[in-house]
Amino acid sequence: IKKTFLNSIRKNNLCFVNIFRVHQFTKVEMFSICSATQSEHMIECFKNLQLELFKKLGLKLRLLDMPPNELGASAYQKYDIEAWMPGRATWGEISSCSNCTDYQAKRLNIRYRTREGDIKYTHTVNGTAAAIPRLLIGLLETHQVDSNIIQVPEVVAKYMETDIISKAKFIPEIKLIKHLKNDM
Repeated sequence: IKKTFLNSIRKNNLCFVNIFRVHQFTKVEMFSICSATQSEHMIECFKNLQLELFKKLGLKLRLLDMPPNELGASAYQKYDIEAWMPGRATWGEISSCSNCTDYQAKRLNIRYRTREGDIKYTHTVNGTAAAIPRLLIGLLETHQVDSNIIQVPEVVAKYMETDIISKAKFIPEIKLIKHLKNDM
């Protein structure tokens, strides 16, 4: 679990002024250090794990195998997973994973010795298992029954001990209490 800070938010761009793109958010990260022969298998494992998780949440998903012009400097291959967000009437990225081959390992000098005694650079595979605010957008908008009720997915309901989130049930009546200074 990691806190992320973005400096790229522009206040004059109205499509960024919402929970979809915030300055600070929490995300769940996956990371693998493996051999060159394992990295292609590992990115597929990450991708499949992410898809399995989101399908259980009842989200409508789209998998993108990103083209080379969309990759960062370190990535050899990257998958983005997007969820349909009805309130925005568009797809939004909720997860990604990248095979960085030996790019990061060379810069960090992460090496291993083979059984034959050769020293080689490892490969690294990174994944954002879930960008929490964006995942919440997808969940809330997908499972909204009406303006005051959210149907909780079965896999989450067992931890919440309820299958419904409603305004009446979870938002208490707010009362303003003023605390006065004691003038004594």
